[in-house]
Amino acid sequence: MSGGDRSLAVWCNTELVGMLRETNNLWAFEYAQDWSAFDLAPGLPRTEQVIVDGASTRPVQWFFDNLLPEEGARTLLANDAKLDDADAFGLLAHFGAESAGALTLLAPAEHPSTGTRRELSYEELSRRIRYLPDIPLSQGGSKRMSLAGAQHKLPVIYEKGVLYEPGHTMPSTHILKPNHSKPEDYGHTAINEYFMMRLARLCGFDVPAVELIRVPEPVYLVRRFDREEAKGVLSRLHTIDACQLLGIDRIYKYVRGVPGSLASIVDKCRTPASTRAGLFRWLMFNLLIGNTDNHLKNLSFMMRRDGILLAPHYDLLCTAIYEKDNQWLNAPLSWRFEHYVSLGDIDRHYIEVLAGALKISPPMIDRTIRSMVDAVLSSADRLLAEIEQQEYDGITKSGDLHFLRRCRYGVMVDMADRLKGMLPG
Repeated sequence: MSGGDRSLAVWCNTELVGMLRETNNLWAFEYAQDWSAFDLAPGLPRTEQVIVDGASTRPVQWFFDNLLPEEGARTLLANDAKLDDADAFGLLAHFGAESAGALTLLAPAEHPSTGTRRELSYEELSRRIRYLPDIPLSQGGSKRMSLAGAQHKLPVIYEKGVLYEPGHTMPSTHILKPNHSKPEDYGHTAINEYFMMRLARLCGFDVPAVELIRVPEPVYLVRRFDREEAKGVLSRLHTIDACQLLGIDRIYKYVRGVPGSLASIVDKCRTPASTRAGLFRWLMFNLLIGNTDNHLKNLSFMMRRDGILLAPHYDLLCTAIYEKDNQWLNAPLSWRFEHYVSLGDIDRHYIEVLAGALKISPPMIDRTIRSMVDAVLSSADRLLAEIEQQEYDGITKSGDLHFLRRCRYGVMVDMADRLKGMLPG
């Protein structure tokens, strides 16, 4: 990490939120006097005006570091910017014009200006995809952009089938993701996420609209739920993930996946009853589809003047399908406690402990599982039939359908049987 003094202005749309500073690796954030909309996070209250990190407890650094990518995506962006991937402040300074959520981080003397958008042709996008993972998707774009998460992704404007890269601080409308850059380990990720997100919507979940385009490589597109349009003007909405909500470092996104975190999340939300029910349904849906990567950074919340609300769900995939030799029950759980480590370990007690943290009664457990199993399996069949009727490259389509049938008739059937077996006779 770099020493010395560094500063960034933090903006939400056209309003200055405050100043972010780093001095000798200690971070501080000071709210602007005119900012009165909301706290950036529960751990960054406006009542304190200036929040200064300590040597071990670092709410400011943890919050802003959570805006950056993780793992290989972070390393790739750091290499592109010729920065150390541990230099979070430097990365924010370089890529802060478009980070996760509503915040824009700029040099202190700089102000937001929309700039102009530039069309991103399918041919150009295809070229960039082919260069992954050696060159980031954003290289060659009109502005430097960064999104949280481990996968390679790109924020874009998508209108009437045409892709654009937003200029300077212009808000994006969608996020695109190509297939994983390691297809030998994680194949068909674009159609995997497209299918599971469509499935979630059919099962009654609040999820953003999604689309799958081919350039010709398959590309998953998801509409940003942290955007709002009024009178032709697109604005950013402040959204935080569960790590930011709980005031913890991103490295704890799995470790803190415990029942106590569920209770803490509910305590911070404006509508506890609906949040409890929503979180429990989300947990059960992820078990049914074999998504064992539903960690704390894959759960978000909308920050409002009148409180905190559970945001639409995202990053829903069948991850268990990627276990070797079809041993999907070996997939490691994100929500681990006691002796529960992998998908094959779950039983009635596991469900009851999670439900207990959310104050969900045993009868509600049973009703949720019954309805969810029926909805997931029947809706998955409808979606499979729909994709079977689509016309695209025969070899690609055959591979997609084979993959999705393994998810439906392998993982989902096994998990449905397992959950139904926990119900009283």
